[in-house]
Amino acid sequence: MIFGQRRLWCASILACAMVASSCVEQDPVGIKSVHVKSSFVSTDPFFVAWSASFVSSPIQTQWWGGTDSREYRQYTGGTADAGLLAFATANPGRLYVAGDEPDQACTSPYNYAGSYHDFVAAIRGADPTARFSPAGFGDPNSNCCPPGPRTSCWDQMHSTGYAQQVYDNYTARYGVAPPVDEWRFHDWGNWCNDDVGCWYSHVSGEAAWSVSHGANMVLGSWGFIGWDTNYTNTPLYLSEIKQAMALLLNDTRINQAAWWSYENTGYAHYLKNPDGTLRQEGQQYTIVLPTDIPSSVTLVGSAGGHAKLQWTNPFAGWQTEAEFWVQPGGVGSYVYSNTDLVAPGATQTPVDAFTLGDRVKGRARYYNRLGAGPWSAFSNVVLMH
Repeated sequence: MIFGQRRLWCASILACAMVASSCVEQDPVGIKSVHVKSSFVSTDPFFVAWSASFVSSPIQTQWWGGTDSREYRQYTGGTADAGLLAFATANPGRLYVAGDEPDQACTSPYNYAGSYHDFVAAIRGADPTARFSPAGFGDPNSNCCPPGPRTSCWDQMHSTGYAQQVYDNYTARYGVAPPVDEWRFHDWGNWCNDDVGCWYSHVSGEAAWSVSHGANMVLGSWGFIGWDTNYTNTPLYLSEIKQAMALLLNDTRINQAAWWSYENTGYAHYLKNPDGTLRQEGQQYTIVLPTDIPSSVTLVGSAGGHAKLQWTNPFAGWQTEAEFWVQPGGVGSYVYSNTDLVAPGATQTPVDAFTLGDRVKGRARYYNRLGAGPWSAFSNVVLMH
């Protein structure tokens, strides 16, 4: 399904720094999240939702009506008129999105490359620190193609096929690659009903294309709009949202994801009820940090002072942070030893080496780029021998 001018995008630049330092038993150790600094520091979160108005809580929304000084990313119609230039002068360092889905309007890649070039030049004249994103491109569909079953035209005229043509036309016309701080794609898994893996394979392909063409991507609009589980199996649908959010957060090629939409716009799977309360989808969308806790955390020792931590995953989508604590020589209190960071879905750490005679225990928690969940209880204690 395609929604033309009613769908827009925004994003924030997020980065993650993983810090482990020695500490005493009472001190927390673990993942710390930081924002990339720029001339304008975005406060936009990773997950936002498109809306007819701007709100900051419980889900920050992206206003589809135009520019807003509270936001880092600014939706525009793709034309740098006097009002937009005045905004750029008064609000340095913002990122400007040049229109919405030119592929859906059947705009030729040649013409869009030219309009993007002129848009960037005009905004830079008002704000040399401005940043830019081409319009979001829709996922493959029959628009702008001959009627009938799906053909290669659907892929060529949309998504990365269209983006590649814009890139090539810009390079041919101006002798340089287009100035892009973020690429933007829209993907609702139109051909993947109830199959998160199918949907993410498309998103991952768009992210890979983006990075290979000079910038990370924003998932400018998503939400499984055509999926029917809201009516047949809501717990399944909420699980699918959670799985999808984990995949997006684990993908450092993606700067932000924007849900379509916050209010009811006539399509399924919106987030807010008319009275302002969140629907079940909206409640799920607010859970950006892991709430699950690894269970059955067990330390397994072996000869030569070696040990590893094992656990059971109630949800396999998160990365795991595992800590080891030691009681040197089996005397006194336990002190922090080291941390292992383990990929999503794993159920154990690598084997670590410890000093013979030490007693060792461990604990684990899930994390993503935004932060970490609760710690498990400590494991059993194993004497290193």
